[in-house]
Amino acid sequence: MHTCCEVPVSSAHASRRRLVSVIVAAALWFLLPGDVAAQPQELPLGSSMPSVTASFTTVDGGTVQLSSLLGQKATVFVFWSNQCPWVDRYEDRVLGLAKQAESEGVAFVLVNSNDAAAYPKESAEGNAQRAASKNYPVTYVRDENAVLAKALGASRAPHAFVFDDNSTLVYAGTIDDSPASADNVQKPYLKDAIDAVVAGEEVPVADTKAFGCTLKF
Repeated sequence: MHTCCEVPVSSAHASRRRLVSVIVAAALWFLLPGDVAAQPQELPLGSSMPSVTASFTTVDGGTVQLSSLLGQKATVFVFWSNQCPWVDRYEDRVLGLAKQAESEGVAFVLVNSNDAAAYPKESAEGNAQRAASKNYPVTYVRDENAVLAKALGASRAPHAFVFDDNSTLVYAGTIDDSPASADNVQKPYLKDAIDAVVAGEEVPVADTKAFGCTLKF
């Protein structure tokens, strides 16, 4: 029984409060200093995958080359962060999609390109801790000096890029149309793009606006 001074909080009210908290946290991250002006233009659709010779650090402390990350049917890069509230919201959705995609011959790679010197949680060690906490079923690498991010024109976390089996860019943009809640997704852009590539079909919506935290170069 509630006393005269207690007000029960509905689940809907609680959900709204959680959403407000995410938005406030995201706004603070957006306002953190970042090399926004230096971010290049997104790679145009139909472009070949850039030739990047840099090595990428994996969560087990090893290094890999870009050529070893490519999939048989397609390759998906999703730029990621260890402290972005929008990544937190998307995490389960993306990991589920990655698990499905990799079973279909699609390489799925999470990429952290944020400045680890300025933001220590974005380091290779931070990647390893985050991957271990959720038992990531997907490759997660550090992109030191944001070499890959700048080559692709990535600007947000998350920001997705899909290349087909000819290493041609066929999709770039956001994960879906509902950053705040998986329950409200109406247009799963990234999933649709992956499904189309696997089926050998044209991607239905190939270009969307990435939504998330600004990458900090």
